Amino acid sequence: MTMPVNSCVPGPELVGHIVELARLEWTPGATAAAAERFGWVPDGSHTSSHATNTGHYVRPEWFGGPDDADTECLIPFCYYYEPDDFDAELQADGLSGNVDWLAEYHCEDPAWVFHRDADRSVFDGRWRAAVDAFGERLGEPETVVRDEKGDHPWNYAAWRCGGNAVVVGQCVDNGSYMTFEQALIWVGPHPVDELFPTGEQFALRLEC
Repeated sequence: MTMPVNSCVPGPELVGHIVELARLEWTPGATAAAAERFGWVPDGSHTSSHATNTGHYVRPEWFGGPDDADTECLIPFCYYYEPDDFDAELQADGLSGNVDWLAEYHCEDPAWVFHRDADRSVFDGRWRAAVDAFGERLGEPETVVRDEKGDHPWNYAAWRCGGNAVVVGQCVDNGSYMTFEQALIWVGPHPVDELFPTGEQFALRLEC
């Protein structure tokens, strides 16, 4: 059965911006100034969310505020879906379903590429490509773990950047009511003396 992937793997520009963001001291107003410097524009779709100029969207708990210190932000770059029998019935009847919905997601942006006939190895490959992209700037990740406790294994890689961290990982996409899985970048404070979470704990941290 078709298992589609829709993705926009981060390139050098976005990776550079995220690394710069992670190396900042997140004092009040610091991320707002960085976002303006990067050309990221508040897009109004979520509270304090921003649109980058690379086709990605920054989904924060709170990001870019002038007065309060930020908590974290997330940048999805890949969505994956495993259809079920109902999807097959819809397709057989010529009706649209979740596969078609995913095909339309970000379709207005040519940076996003939709593959209708993919599988989990493609989803994992997009994660690996992002890990490699960050590895070129930050070196080998401090930790690479895999969460195998759920129905589908998810992967995580993480780097420390002073008092912050960058995590590239996979988790459920709550924005689709858990219909899709996603790969994303998490950036936020992480004390220098605090261990990185387990794979299962990473999944909880990255869900958005």
